[in-house]
Amino acid sequence: MLREQRLFESALVTVARVDHPPDCPHEDPKEEVSTTYSINFVERGGFGIYSAQDRRSLSAADVFVTVPGFVCRFDHAADDHAPEDVCLAVRFEDAGQREMTGLGIAGLAHHAPVVPLSNRRAYLRERLLMNVTNGATPLAVESIAAELLVSTLSSDTAHRLFKPDQLRWYAVRVDATRDRLDCEYASPFTLSELAREAGMSPYHFARVFCELTGMPPHRYLIRRRLAAAVERLRQGASVTDACFAVGFNSLSHFDHVFRRVFGVPPSRLALPRRASGVSDDQEHR
Repeated sequence: MLREQRLFESALVTVARVDHPPDCPHEDPKEEVSTTYSINFVERGGFGIYSAQDRRSLSAADVFVTVPGFVCRFDHAADDHAPEDVCLAVRFEDAGQREMTGLGIAGLAHHAPVVPLSNRRAYLRERLLMNVTNGATPLAVESIAAELLVSTLSSDTAHRLFKPDQLRWYAVRVDATRDRLDCEYASPFTLSELAREAGMSPYHFARVFCELTGMPPHRYLIRRRLAAAVERLRQGASVTDACFAVGFNSLSHFDHVFRRVFGVPPSRLALPRRASGVSDDQEHR
């Protein structure tokens, strides 16, 4: 018998902690069929999983993945009448499955049933739990779940997992850096400055930041500036004003980066200004 504590629930994502009630004898079903896409962290204990004649032993160093129609059998020790394993389940609900089609959610079938835990996935688990515990907005939780999906679909591995205390120490400092870059994206930053505030050497900080967030600090800042620029353009700002307001120092560099990321020039988004009879392409030139 399983016991589930739902920590978060929306139309897109459900986050739940799953364990076994200690006062109920447990017997593993001969077969279980999954009905949803899910990414599951083993938080404590372990168990076996059989699928397509293959048996894996899962522990806290593993993440197990399910997709609709996935058939398996979970196996606990024969004398384990009250299993002590605990899992954190991140399930993508029907609406979430449709919304995340563009992220390739169907590709999880190629990764089931087990992927290794990596420092990035462990970091995303910590962020997910922190946001759920602190009552973050659904958008924040769903965004982290989407990051977790992308990480699971990638070949995101680590040669050496950080110890839990070490991961938490890094996560606090990386999150603080992210918060500052999110809020002060127009300010000039140097790697040395960010690393000094985080209490690490520049190259060590850059490596840890990249490993946990999936991108170097500079690229994270560029993406944040581009997002702010998009918002300004949609509110009617000119390409020039948006460029310099979000922290770019060169109009040509802004145009090049914008096209590379979004596939269109920034003038394409400055729709309100076209009513004046002067196109943004002309203004940009």
